[in-house]
Amino acid sequence: MTATVSTLPTTASSGRSRRLSGWTRTRRQIAFETSMVFRQRNTLLATLLAPVFVLFFPIVSRPEDATGWTMLMAPMTVLVLVFSVYINGATIVAARRESQLFKRLRTSELTPTQLIVSMMVPLVLLGLVQVGIVVAGVTVLGGPLPADPALVAAAALATALLSVTAGVAVGSVSPNSERVQYSVMPLLLLAAIGSNLVVAPNVDPGLRSYLLFAPFTGAVDLVARAGESVPVLAETPLPVPPIVFDLGITGFWIVALGFLAFVTWRWEPRG
Repeated sequence: MTATVSTLPTTASSGRSRRLSGWTRTRRQIAFETSMVFRQRNTLLATLLAPVFVLFFPIVSRPEDATGWTMLMAPMTVLVLVFSVYINGATIVAARRESQLFKRLRTSELTPTQLIVSMMVPLVLLGLVQVGIVVAGVTVLGGPLPADPALVAAAALATALLSVTAGVAVGSVSPNSERVQYSVMPLLLLAAIGSNLVVAPNVDPGLRSYLLFAPFTGAVDLVARAGESVPVLAETPLPVPPIVFDLGITGFWIVALGFLAFVTWRWEPRG
């Protein structure tokens, strides 16, 4: 992945030049990164196809009641973000490090934090748009709207932040852009399996409860609780309200994976 990066211009005021504010530099870099998403064919395909992939399941199964729709929509809402934000984030980090684009970006006026934030914000925003597409698609197919949209929005935002943090962490530990497709698989499989089991009707209640400790399953539980007809849901393994537990465990994984990304981050290609 290559890109042309130029130092952001300065402006003149009262005869003196001043640097652009950190917010202005970050905002401009976010706009540049957003345009790069649409220029990279693999990233664009993953972004466009993720909602189509998850909507394939309700098209085939067509649940007959609100409970069935809730149990199907809960993992779909989360997995669309895992398929796009997480995988794209890991791929971008590994590819840019290998191509030494990160090394060149460091010569600009952007700080390291601004560079990483600018790179990941477009993926988070696109992921949230994808969640909106999935919810709208479910409605068009005959499913009910969430009874608590705010809970779905909170779950989507938390999952987007977790997905992008996981992408940075996995991309950081991947040796190169070719190996990243294998590096993303363990967490991807864990998310796919756990997200479906946590709302499956025939799963042992004890196992269902402890599945909530896994990444992404807390967000699935949140979406399920926002449904019009709440199916059999897991009892929280700790004496706290379910919503507090779900948000707390998601926040824990964001911090844990963020720490992993911090300690393994490299600006130059790995030897």
